Amino acid sequence: MPPKIEAFVPESKLYTELSEFEKKLDATIMRKRLDVQEALGKPTKVKRTLRIFVSNTSSDQISAQQNADDENFDFNSGNPPSWTLKIEGRLLDPPIPTKKAQPVQKFTSFFRSIVIELERDPKLYPEGNTIEWHKQANSPEHDGVEVSRRGDASVNARIILEPEYMPQKYKLDGPLSETLDLKMETKPQIVMAIWNYIKHHKLQDADDKRVIHCDPRLQQLFGVPQIHFSHIPELINNHLARPDPIVINYTIRVDKDFHQSPQAYDIDVELDSVVRQKMMNSVASTQLQKEIMQLDDKIVQCVQSINNSKIKRDFLMQFAQNPVEFINKWIASQARDLEVILGESKINLEEMRQTDFYKQPWVKEAVFHYLTAKVQQRMQELLNAQRGGGPQ
Repeated sequence: MPPKIEAFVPESKLYTELSEFEKKLDATIMRKRLDVQEALGKPTKVKRTLRIFVSNTSSDQISAQQNADDENFDFNSGNPPSWTLKIEGRLLDPPIPTKKAQPVQKFTSFFRSIVIELERDPKLYPEGNTIEWHKQANSPEHDGVEVSRRGDASVNARIILEPEYMPQKYKLDGPLSETLDLKMETKPQIVMAIWNYIKHHKLQDADDKRVIHCDPRLQQLFGVPQIHFSHIPELINNHLARPDPIVINYTIRVDKDFHQSPQAYDIDVELDSVVRQKMMNSVASTQLQKEIMQLDDKIVQCVQSINNSKIKRDFLMQFAQNPVEFINKWIASQARDLEVILGESKINLEEMRQTDFYKQPWVKEAVFHYLTAKVQQRMQELLNAQRGGGPQ
């Protein structure tokens, strides 16, 4: 903001204060944004309980009483006997009630695959006794899974649920699990646990900290007396496996229209915390950025309007103080601009109309050269006339 504006408009100091405050605010927002991005890199999980229910319905089944009654031949609608197996699940409320909105995820979002194995005679049921569901990218999630098949007899079913972990978790084998006191964890956390074990037992080399001297437990795991720490992530692959699937045995009964397992199955699941989801939405949101850009554009327009008003005020103030001098300077300035645009002359025609223009030191020398040129021109004309008028 120019100092003159502050002199004429004392309130304009508020703009300077607002500019300084805006710089501090921008720096704070940028720092907080970096903090949020760093926090997003560290997954924050909330443990919840997923309760699984297994049930089945049957339709068009032949009951024992109908089978014994020979008179009732047409005892159903003509459709073949069938049953439908339902696997459903829902999240239980947290142990400590909270007013904050809890994340809502559907049943299939917690599993990579669901496999159902039926104990039936493959000759009677050629469509197969194995039903598989695998999660596909960008596919919608569901609150449960339903499988319908033909059949008029009870069937034993083996339901295999393979959980999905984000990030992926691994099951540790016996020796590694005993060493780290872990059963299942992500690979970065397993490497971190090994690093803590190494520091706790002071297994680093005195000269090169990257070299690890293995104690009996690590020698049993890796089979060498010493290793380079960078090789550990590759060496532990032999001691990791996919987590065991969840297996539920259930008998599909067709002797009644609806049957539900007397047990419900609870499994521990991990969800992204509400705070982390809000952080992700805030970082990914473009609406706030658009609003900030629009406000910045308005500020630029206001500043430009203020500068234009200042130029107009200076113009009118100079005219009010000395109108004649101001008009002369203004006309001379416009004339120079016009000549520059047209490229017609290097001398200002408006200045040539003023008497002061001819009182400059170079005028006498210019007049001398002008008169000398005129005299030489006249003498040349006389000589040419004499030569042309001589005898022929």
